[in-house]
Amino acid sequence: MNSAKAALDLIPFFVEAIKHIFDAINGLGTIHDARSLEAYVMAQCKALGAVVLELGLKLRAQGRPVPVSMPCACGHVKHHKGKRAREIRSTLGLLHLEERHYYHCDRCHAGEYAGEELRGSSDFSQLAEDQIAWLGKEGAFDQAAKNLAHLGLFEVAASTVRNICNRLGQAVRERSEHEAAQQHCSAVKPEEKVTRLGVSIDGVMLGRSDLQHRKRKGKKKGKVRGKKTLEHFFHEVKTLVVFEFNKVGEALRKTYHATQDRIEDFREMVSLEAQKRGVQTADVLVFVGDGAAWVWKTAQTLFPTATQVLDWYHAMEHIWAVGRAKFGNKEKELWAWVTRLETELYTGKVQAVIDALRAVSAELGAPDQALSEQARALDPRWIAHRNVGYFEENRERMNYPAYRAQGLPIGSGVVESACKHVVASRCKRAGMRWDENGAENILALRCLALNERWDSAWEKVAA
Repeated sequence: MNSAKAALDLIPFFVEAIKHIFDAINGLGTIHDARSLEAYVMAQCKALGAVVLELGLKLRAQGRPVPVSMPCACGHVKHHKGKRAREIRSTLGLLHLEERHYYHCDRCHAGEYAGEELRGSSDFSQLAEDQIAWLGKEGAFDQAAKNLAHLGLFEVAASTVRNICNRLGQAVRERSEHEAAQQHCSAVKPEEKVTRLGVSIDGVMLGRSDLQHRKRKGKKKGKVRGKKTLEHFFHEVKTLVVFEFNKVGEALRKTYHATQDRIEDFREMVSLEAQKRGVQTADVLVFVGDGAAWVWKTAQTLFPTATQVLDWYHAMEHIWAVGRAKFGNKEKELWAWVTRLETELYTGKVQAVIDALRAVSAELGAPDQALSEQARALDPRWIAHRNVGYFEENRERMNYPAYRAQGLPIGSGVVESACKHVVASRCKRAGMRWDENGAENILALRCLALNERWDSAWEKVAA
């Protein structure tokens, strides 16, 4: 069968389908309203497309010789075992893959199919999985299933959306881990050439409910109820944003990475993403952090030449905390004291700020060493004492007049925002709890889309 004959054979089918469409149009206002008419026409066009695509794939396969064997990864060969037809769900509807050939290795028992290029990792086509994962990464799985049905794409269960998101997310993660491992062996090609690049990292807590956390310590059987019985119920998601910024410190294009992995693995991904964004050629590199020790260690380890900047808003939060410890509810005195220190910090008088904090600490007295860690967080003496240390440790990162003169960003708003729209907006909705892999897979998909690498990533995964 050639394509010309196949086209002629399809003409009666096309004529009948078009006749049905015209009949539906004539029924506008009686049988159909505007919405149902358009939905009907769309369904008919999809059915036409499915027939053409299925026949085209069949013709393509029949025009090619079927090899009797193919190489196997074990060094042996996989032998042809015959046809094994299969149906898959595509964006056009059901597709019947007739020319699907199975190959099997008698040594390692590995199997492989030829003739199912459209199939994804499940019973859906690659494009169908793409659309399911796209909606699944944005909202709850049951809502994604409803959205797919409402848009006239698929009728699927929420569990199907979850499973496809997990499979595709896992594939993205494996690809990223491979790239991270290879960055030490070969240079990473930057996506663009930038002159001014910023890096910022932070953490956000995520609700976890892993199965291994649900084991009872006693002999009693049954489900564990309530958060208090779960160990490590909340886990930190380390979040990265790499951004280009202009001459006044405004962030331009931003790319992200978010993971619950160990800090060592996270740093590998930080390095990879920075190289993708062109850190190798950047003339100006700035690292903005909130003052946490692991943040500065990451900066020193990966970017020793970067200008380290303590986030202005975190610095002011610490000044406010000391002010509250000193003045309590005396708002007038509190505002006057904080405003004075804010002006001094803004104009680069860091030592004057530290001296003021030390004076408050001395006034409140030495902290009580017998207090628990929870009590220390609320005790005014401990608050003042710890914040003196905070400013002393970060004094070299608070030269704000110089940063402004150089057009450097002085706030970590980009990463604070990333914690919200990369992680919290999807994974921290009311009642949501995740196992480790489920959260990692969704975060991988979300970062992929936000980084504008969605389409190119599937080409790499397929390769």
